[in-house]
Amino acid sequence: MGELETRDTAKSRARIISLAEAAEIIGTSYPTAVRLAESGELKAFRIRKSWRTSDAACDEFVRRQFELQAFRCRSRAQGR
Repeated sequence: MGELETRDTAKSRARIISLAEAAEIIGTSYPTAVRLAESGELKAFRIRKSWRTSDAACDEFVRRQFELQAFRCRSRAQGR
């Protein structure tokens, strides 16, 4: 068995997508998706001049944003 075959099936079966597709999934424009990839906020990689990411990375990004927003809301509520 190879390394990929022994990983969690959800992670090893993630679909590779373009940043244009990722922008639709996370609800941003393409330029914003590029900035997120360049900053490392959205896990992505380049193949020559084209950016690629995965649907799983988009799901993880959205989950982190929800957690961050919930933390900010709780912090504001405690400060009142």
